[in-house]
Amino acid sequence: MFENDKDILEFKPQYPRTLPQDWKDEKNPTVYEISATLDTLKKMYSEQVKILNQGRCSAKKGEENLRNIATNYQSIKAILFEPR
Repeated sequence: MFENDKDILEFKPQYPRTLPQDWKDEKNPTVYEISATLDTLKKMYSEQVKILNQGRCSAKKGEENLRNIATNYQSIKAILFEPR
């Protein structure tokens, strides 16, 4: 079908910036809402790493923010694997 991998387009959805408080039903988020939130948290993590590397915040505060973002990411990702 395809001659090589260069002929295949990578699909990367563009999610809006979404956090749990933006979910329509916080107790029962949709897969889309979870995916958008995970994407948002990944972006927040990379932004925080840039801020930390540029020295725009203290190392202690930056590392605390990274831990919080990572913890939230893991908690929300676990929702995808809960039995419904």
